[in-house]
Amino acid sequence: MSSNGFEAVLEPVAAHRRGLLVFSACATLIGIALIGDMPLRPSLKALFALLWMWRGLLELASLFRGMSRTRRLRIRSTGAAEALSNGGRVRPLELLAGSVILSRVAWLRLRFDDGLQYGELVFTSGRRNDDWRRLMLIWRQRAFGGPRGS
Repeated sequence: MSSNGFEAVLEPVAAHRRGLLVFSACATLIGIALIGDMPLRPSLKALFALLWMWRGLLELASLFRGMSRTRRLRIRSTGAAEALSNGGRVRPLELLAGSVILSRVAWLRLRFDDGLQYGELVFTSGRRNDDWRRLMLIWRQRAFGGPRGS
């Protein structure tokens, strides 16, 4: 039986997306607190804290922008990925190294054709989910992130 022609369509849950944004913001704040506790001169602490905050805000902005562009993710049997927006617009995506798919959760690092990179956290329910099974099959058959696969 050939797997050519099938696809997996995943719809991220809004509550999980909000949780990821909150987690990212908390990680940025915790990082600033840890920098403040380092045995450095106050001027270096301030510099490192500002750099950490800047990088954290950039990551939050890219997560938010990526999530606002994507309502559903479609991954084809060829390994091609697409973002489907609320308005029906289809945008090509590249699945990046650092993506992980497990039996019930997936962390997908994605890049739009305009260069915007973001991460998407997707879960499956405990019930039978054909799209999730197809995603795992595609993941095993395609070499993502290198010549030997992920």
